[in-house]
Amino acid sequence: MTLTSILYTLGSAPMFAARPFLAAFVTALLARFGTHLPWLGDKEVMQVLSHAPSWFTGNLALGIFGALAVAEVASAKSAELRDLMHEFDALMKSVVALVVSLAILDPETTKVVKTIDKLGVFAWSFSALAASTVFGMTILRNKVVEVLKELDEDDDIGLQTLLNWIENIWTVMGILFLVLLPIAAVVLSALTALGLYVARKRAERKEEESKVPCATCGTRILPHATLCHSCRTPLAAPRKVGVFGQPKAEAAPDLALHRFELVARKRCPDCATRLQKRQVRQPCTTCGRVTFRDEAEFDAYLAALNRRLPRTLAICTLLSAVPLLGVIPGVIYYRLTMITGVRGYIPPLRGCTTKWIVRIVNWGVIALQPVPLLGATIVPLMAWSNYTIYKRSLAGRATTEFATAQMKELGA
Repeated sequence: MTLTSILYTLGSAPMFAARPFLAAFVTALLARFGTHLPWLGDKEVMQVLSHAPSWFTGNLALGIFGALAVAEVASAKSAELRDLMHEFDALMKSVVALVVSLAILDPETTKVVKTIDKLGVFAWSFSALAASTVFGMTILRNKVVEVLKELDEDDDIGLQTLLNWIENIWTVMGILFLVLLPIAAVVLSALTALGLYVARKRAERKEEESKVPCATCGTRILPHATLCHSCRTPLAAPRKVGVFGQPKAEAAPDLALHRFELVARKRCPDCATRLQKRQVRQPCTTCGRVTFRDEAEFDAYLAALNRRLPRTLAICTLLSAVPLLGVIPGVIYYRLTMITGVRGYIPPLRGCTTKWIVRIVNWGVIALQPVPLLGATIVPLMAWSNYTIYKRSLAGRATTEFATAQMKELGA
């Protein structure tokens, strides 16, 4: 491949690690129409892209890439769909990068490959290297995103939405920058990879530094854990759990309430490790403790959430009484206090369906805003309806999981 092809392939790696179909769509558009664009048409990168094959730049390909790009941007807004795609995320992005890399072989490279390499190993080898680069950067990106996910898994305060907008803009503008200044773009890509690596290592170091030694065995444990995952010794004074699942400075006054708060923040009630899966019963990856070991424990958890509802509704009513300015804080408040505790345990497909039901209900409630007096009640109405719908969905899933677990026990 020529230097131009190499620079474009390597320089676009961060974009494919973020939004592969959007990056492929923009690349295909540039390959089809780029030479007609002012300030860009005479660039060497654009000339190389213009020789891409018709299967990559044709109407059908553009339609497919465009539809996939739209679906990709839309799915990135859903925590349930993100979790569903997480298992094959890196592989999918690498395959897309491989296809695009093969598509932008310039004519000179094609002639050389046909002459000295009948099987096309040369081209495939470099494209495989490009795909591997995207794979590695995707792993780094996902590890950094996991840190934000811990803070705002269900986008209750908008961190996920902000990240999505940044990645969408970064993908489009990054490719255009790559056309204008390919060498600078490659350097920026390398710095991006380095930045992702440093950010992840820094997050891991900070979490490790926050741990405290067990008084019995010396194992380092999270300060808001209730017991040591190694020797099972209870902590004398576990710290409170914050709204994002982080340990706070002060000690938890009520151990039973503290264990409830850990579970409500998707943390193991024993070792405080973050629970990764969206399911009711799941073993902790650190201590093996199964969340909601029986129906009584699950019912007790829902009862604790129900006791929190009146106070949440009262605060939402006060916030809703403030015209316009009180709506957003009210929505964030009830999501963090009530919805997070149930939505995080609903499996992705079921959760996605439930979310759409909630959205339809919310649209109906918001339609009441112009009605005198009723307009001031929209936030508590949304809080109550959202919690009720998510709780019913979670309870239905819990019934299924407990029945399955019971059948397994009888079978054993």
